[in-house]
Amino acid sequence: MNVEDYYSELGLQADCTDAEVKAAWRRLAARWHPDRNDSPQALKKIQRINRAVEEIRKARQSDPARPMEDPAPAERVLDQAIELSLEEALAGCSRDVQGVVVDDCHACSGSGLQPACACSSCGGSGQLRQSIWFGWVAPTVTCEACDGRGHCQPACDACEGSGRGPARSWRARVRIPAGSRGGDVLQVPVRSRRAGDGKLALRVRIDLAPHPFFTLEADGVVRVEVPVDGFAWTAERWIDVPTPSGLQQMKLRRGHLAYRIKGQGFASEPAGPRADCLVTVVPLFPETLGRDQEASIDALVKSNTGRPGTPAGQRAGAWRRTLDAWSRKRGAADGQTM
Repeated sequence: MNVEDYYSELGLQADCTDAEVKAAWRRLAARWHPDRNDSPQALKKIQRINRAVEEIRKARQSDPARPMEDPAPAERVLDQAIELSLEEALAGCSRDVQGVVVDDCHACSGSGLQPACACSSCGGSGQLRQSIWFGWVAPTVTCEACDGRGHCQPACDACEGSGRGPARSWRARVRIPAGSRGGDVLQVPVRSRRAGDGKLALRVRIDLAPHPFFTLEADGVVRVEVPVDGFAWTAERWIDVPTPSGLQQMKLRRGHLAYRIKGQGFASEPAGPRADCLVTVVPLFPETLGRDQEASIDALVKSNTGRPGTPAGQRAGAWRRTLDAWSRKRGAADGQTM
């Protein structure tokens, strides 16, 4: 057979790369390996495949016009999760990550085995015939060297059968853009500390840590619930409200429980305007009043509706007079019916 026939055996063209030769060998070996294929032709087929790869390798080494290829292994993608606080995700930040990765053995492409070859003990038959005694032929027995498979596939010398290459460390700086959300995925190039190995890429998933105050909604709105003193709410006092950008002062309005702080949420789309922060206040009143509180409230009632000169006092007085008149009329009507 000439070299072109060996390429045809692998289903390749003569101008293919070394990486394509290796890929073809792995594909065909997986299909025709006798351990995976019960066909009687499997052993001969795998032998032809192995010979084709070896002859192509020799032909390329002996061809001075063809430089030897050392193709870089395919890029390997590493998955990593980074947990951020809501404030970090909103503002953007950088994180340094590092780790160790173990590649497949280059010699055996991760299989841990050398190419299969016919067993030298049984000649590929998988059976051995015992000695002839006094004209009788003993039955055949299974070849112990290959366990009856007819071929041997010793462990890879480079990795001692593990299929794994030496470990290498890597590190990367992940720049997380402002406004990132939980579930976002970033692709980051990685630097390996050992030259000559395959490229690495980092696929980073952003996770948001639970926040003690804020809840982020799909439209970018940030919600926060703030307990406030019920008397301060009634008196419309100023309070400090947490927002993703820090504390902001907000004036309470009696009778209002929902408030909106503009531009303190996340952008609903990249480079878009930021959504708002929605604040829900929960007024807290005491379940029971102390003596001093009772006295203070009585004083407030007296100073409000108990003063005839105030608008509240005038309205309360008019209502009281109407109530008294209605009560007297009702009482007189009840007396006549008795």
